[in-house]
Amino acid sequence: MGRPRRPTVVREPSALRRPVEHECIEGTSRRIIWRNPFGLPAPLTWKQKLYILGPQMIGAAVIDGAANFGVACAMYRTISPGTTITMWDIRHNTVAGDCAVTVFIQGILTFVISSGLVHVDMRTNKIEAFPYPWPDTRFAVIPGQDPDPATQSWRKRLWWTFHQRHGLGRGLHFFSGSHINDVFNLSLGWKERAVRLFWSTWKGSVMSALYFLILWPITIAIIAPIWGGRDMAHTWAPEAIKLIFGFLLGLTQTPIVCMIAMGSEDSVRDHRREVHDRNIREMEEAPPAMNTEMERVVRPVSVHLRDGLSHF
Repeated sequence: MGRPRRPTVVREPSALRRPVEHECIEGTSRRIIWRNPFGLPAPLTWKQKLYILGPQMIGAAVIDGAANFGVACAMYRTISPGTTITMWDIRHNTVAGDCAVTVFIQGILTFVISSGLVHVDMRTNKIEAFPYPWPDTRFAVIPGQDPDPATQSWRKRLWWTFHQRHGLGRGLHFFSGSHINDVFNLSLGWKERAVRLFWSTWKGSVMSALYFLILWPITIAIIAPIWGGRDMAHTWAPEAIKLIFGFLLGLTQTPIVCMIAMGSEDSVRDHRREVHDRNIREMEEAPPAMNTEMERVVRPVSVHLRDGLSHF
């Protein structure tokens, strides 16, 4: 007869335990480091990483670049011999204006289409949502106490009242996605679909304005010293500029839109409910454990019970 196994004592988890680095506590902003520059609720699964890097980044960039190249060929390869294509002169076709229009048109279409398709993939269980909402609206909380009306000027009081101690979080809350961006749900009526399309277009316009302030000046600063003051008609320069510009815009914008959809509050709530239901179902379907009396888990007695037993 073999030796009986010692009973297993399960220690009670400490409420003051310091979380490990990869954990993401709800309501606490994650630290932004070089391995996680966007403060994502890591760790992400390999399926989520491949989904973001594959179809939502590389695939979208290739499609956007090819679409812009095709539009540029249709615009610039069919012009009359006397037409001029310049960099800035608004009396002719300008590459700078074309790139500016591309930012807003492509940005709005990217937000509407990409966000809608990601919600479809999550609804059909092709990809899971993030375990926590993203972007974190507590990312840039303004610390400090409320200003004293007797010592602060009215400008500071008005500024504080507008920000409500949330700072950048107010802007991030605007982009925190929800089911309002799911425009491809076939069960919607035309009124609800129109409302969702309006809000998705509005959010895409705001994001396009932010990309315009960053990406458009950088693009112009690169191509202006080369093609500024020159006629680009009957050359492949406009097509090449549109191709690269559309590729980079899709490469940087589509993953952000995808992560906003995967980190939306409604998607995270549905994901947690599905995980909870799956765990309950697995527990109900699991066979009963055949344990002996010595193999059963011995749990420690609570402190108040130990104190009460010590009096006897």
